Amino acid sequence: MSVQSELAAEKIEELIMSGEFSLGSRINESALSARLGLSRAVIREALHALVRVGLVEIVPNQGAFVKNLSLPEITQLFDIRASLGRLAGRQAALLIDGEILDHLRMLIREMDQVAAERDSERYVALNLDFHDTLYRASRNERLAELDRAMGKELRIYRRHGLAFGGGLAVSNQEHREILDAIGRGDCEMAGVHLENHIRNGKERFLNAMSATGKLVLQSDALYSDLSKTKKKA
Repeated sequence: MSVQSELAAEKIEELIMSGEFSLGSRINESALSARLGLSRAVIREALHALVRVGLVEIVPNQGAFVKNLSLPEITQLFDIRASLGRLAGRQAALLIDGEILDHLRMLIREMDQVAAERDSERYVALNLDFHDTLYRASRNERLAELDRAMGKELRIYRRHGLAFGGGLAVSNQEHREILDAIGRGDCEMAGVHLENHIRNGKERFLNAMSATGKLVLQSDALYSDLSKTKKKA
C-alpha cells in the first residue's frame, strides 16, 4: 500500500468516525479524489484497505459504502472483544511495567475530568488511548491488532452508549477497577474486570438504543423493533 493511499485511508476513516460520511452512505470516489487531490486509483486502494478493517464494504456494480453493521453483528463483536479482553487483562497484569502503569493512571485522571465536563468526544479519544495502551502492556501484538480492528468497527456505536445515561463516569470507574487489579498483579481479577467492562459497554449501548429508539439505525426493521420495545417499557 502506497504512502498516499495510507494517508487517504486515514482521512476517509476520520470522515466516517466524525459522522460526515454516515453509516450506509455511498462513498463517491470522484468527489473524494477531487477533495483530497489524489487519483481515483489511490482512493480505490484506500477504500480496499478500509474494507479489510471493517469500515467500508464494496458492492459489485454499485460502489463503496460505509459499512452499516446489523444489531447481531454489533453484539457479536462486543462478545468477541470481551472474551479476548480477559486474556489481555491477565497478560497485562503479569507483564506491565511502571511507565505504562503511570500512563494509564494519568489517562484515568484525565477521563475523570472530561466525564465531569460531559465531553464525550474527548472521552472517546482518551478511552481509545487507554485500551490501546492496556493491550500494548499485554505484550501480545496479535491480540492488540485484533482488538484494534474490532474497536474500529464498533467505535461509532460505543460512542452512543458512552454518551447515554451517565456512561462516561461509570465506564471510567470500571477502568479504575481494571487498573487496580493490574497494579496488584492480580492476573485473574484483571482479566475478569476487563471482560466485564467490555460486556458492560455492550449493555450500555443496547440500553441507549432501547431508550432512544434511534442511533445510527441499521434498518427500518430495527427501528420498528426498538419502537415496540419503547411502547412495552
